Formats: sequence, C-alpha cells, structure tokens
Amino acid sequence: MIELKKVCKNYGLTKALTDVSFSVKKGEIIGFVGPNGAGKTTAMKIITTYTAPTSGTVTVGGYDVMKNPLEVRQLIGYSPETVPLYSDMLVREYLEFMGAARHLNGNLKSRFDWVVQAAGLENVLNRKIGVLSKGYKQRTCLAQAMIHDPEVLILDEPTSGLDPIQIIGVRKLIRDLAREKTIILSTHILPEVATMADRILVISGGRLVADGSFEDLRKKVTQRNSYYIAVKSTKKDFEAAIKATPEIEDIEYDHEQPRGIVGAHVFADHKVDLVEKLNGLIREHNWTVVEFQREKISLEDSFIKLTQAATEKSGSDVAAKEEGGAE
Repeated sequence: MIELKKVCKNYGLTKALTDVSFSVKKGEIIGFVGPNGAGKTTAMKIITTYTAPTSGTVTVGGYDVMKNPLEVRQLIGYSPETVPLYSDMLVREYLEFMGAARHLNGNLKSRFDWVVQAAGLENVLNRKIGVLSKGYKQRTCLAQAMIHDPEVLILDEPTSGLDPIQIIGVRKLIRDLAREKTIILSTHILPEVATMADRILVISGGRLVADGSFEDLRKKVTQRNSYYIAVKSTKKDFEAAIKATPEIEDIEYDHEQPRGIVGAHVFADHKVDLVEKLNGLIREHNWTVVEFQREKISLEDSFIKLTQAATEKSGSDVAAKEEGGAE
C-alpha cells in the first residue's frame, strides 16, 4: 500500500532523511518512533505530499507522490502533530467544510455522523474550536482526517493531550480501523507503540535503524535471555551450583532479599533453554522456589540501544570520512 525506496531529504546542508526504504501492507499498523529531530515528521510529510523528497521514490496505493499528488491525497487522511484548525469555526462547521472540500456531497451526512461518534465530539459540535481543550482539538483533527473514509491514515502523535479514558478510546478506534485501513502513527509514548502497532520502525539521525515487531527489536539489541530466580538457599551453595552449569554466562545478585533467600538475575545465550537448566538445579538441590520469572528488555531500553548504536555508527562514519579526506 505504501512504499519508500531510497528516500533522501535535504534542507540545505542538513540531511533530514538518508536512504530510507520500507513498505507497508494494507491493514498494517506501523509505529514510527525516534528521537526528536530524527526525521519521522519529514517522512510523514513526504508520504502525504506536503513536501517533496530530494531523491528516491514514494508510492501510495500505486500512485507516485510526485507524479500523482492529487490521487495520493484522495487516499490519505492526515492528522499532523500541530493541529491545523480554524479557531473561529464551530466544530460542526469545520467538519462540514472539510467534508465539502473532500467532495463527499451525498455521503457527507453519514460520514459526518460516523466521525462525530467515533471521535467523541457529540458534546462540542456547537462550540468554537478556539475555546476547546487540547484534547478536543486533537479529536477534531482526527475526525477531519477520517471524514472521507481514506484507505490510509497518517497520525502524528494521535493521543497527545487526551486523558487516559480518551486514549483508550482512540487506541481501540485505531485497532478497529486497521481491519480495513493502513495506518502509520508516530508517538513518543513507547508502550503505546507496542500496544497498537504490528510493526515498529525506528528512525535515528535520518536513517531507518530497525524494522520489526517489538520482539524482533528486543532480540536485535540483546543476544541473551534472562530469568530472575529467588530460592531458599545459602549464597555459597547457590553460587556453586550456578558455576557448575557452564551454559549460564553471567549472574547478578539481588541484595534486597531477606536472610535465607538468594535472588539473582541469571543470563544465558538465546540458544540455551534456561528454564530447563534452572529447573534442573531446583530439583537437584531441592530448592524451595520463592520467585521465578522471565525478564524482558523494555521497549524503552530497546529504543535507547538502537538509537545509540545508530548515533555511534554515524559518528564513526563521519570520522572515517574526515580521516580519509585528511589523507
């Protein structure tokens, strides 16, 4: 449905995007994450035809964003981070205006009623947009993005300014819409991406540094699996048992456990069945288990490691070029 091939975008000497390539299938929810200034919004603006790429190609529904911008815009609903609203208009007037601009004609009433209910705007239809709370402004912008029933939704920070109940409602709406639409959403709320997105694209320094599910990204940044175990034992006996198990690579003790209980984070290679190894030790030494659970690297930790690695690589590349130039 959406395809980017070697997309670059330069603003003078500043490279906002460098060789960005990815594709999105119909019905997928893609989470777009990265540090501030990484290039997420630039990529979204290119997809929505708001700005042109310096090089590379972008297609939406088979249409090239440079050659067929009007056809692309008909397919897309866009809710940017900075909400573009007319503050002197009533919410009702604004949505009717946007529906007319989209040439809905006879379908306007049915689409109007649907987006008002979906975005939860029933109570503010006759209020001026300028006096709305940030949350209601965000929902009004989301409603205009959906009013023409687009095949593709591009949502930049869609839950910004919403209260917890509204956030849950928007998340459910996005998941429901994904049954028949393609959605790209950008957010700084990392657990939100893990909750809603089928795939996560991580961009850093204008480059795509990772593409996959949360589990894919987690495995990309760590080659070890980890379990936390707490048992009734002496530290001496526990340590001797661990050292006698060569598959266990590392251990970090939990010093918060009370006397008579040993707690530790145990690490091994992903190929090792750490559950089987630890259960074998439990049976062999007749330990009473107080706690035993798998540990996973958090989305935040994955994000930090991926973007740090990209930054370090970029710095190394620049240094290498400068050194080469000096020669």
